[in-house]
Amino acid sequence: MLQLAVRLGLAAVVVPVALAVTLLLYPVWSWLERTTGIESVGHSGPADWCYLAVWAPMAAALLLPPLWRLVLALWRGVEGPANTPH
Repeated sequence: MLQLAVRLGLAAVVVPVALAVTLLLYPVWSWLERTTGIESVGHSGPADWCYLAVWAPMAAALLLPPLWRLVLALWRGVEGPANTPH
């Protein structure tokens, strides 16, 4: 559980990193807008969804492993050897 709390903190810390990566990807967002017509770049920088598209995978990479271990531990606790008939 402590590891999950640490990962949640890291997910918040990764926000500035995601911001920097999103800004570095400005040429990619411009290309995407030119080729697909999806509004990606405005006069004030990348669109909001661009920031989310960068931050979400970063946060998921940090949060999913401990959440998966927690789910497995809880599932094993319910279905584990202590609850099986002899």
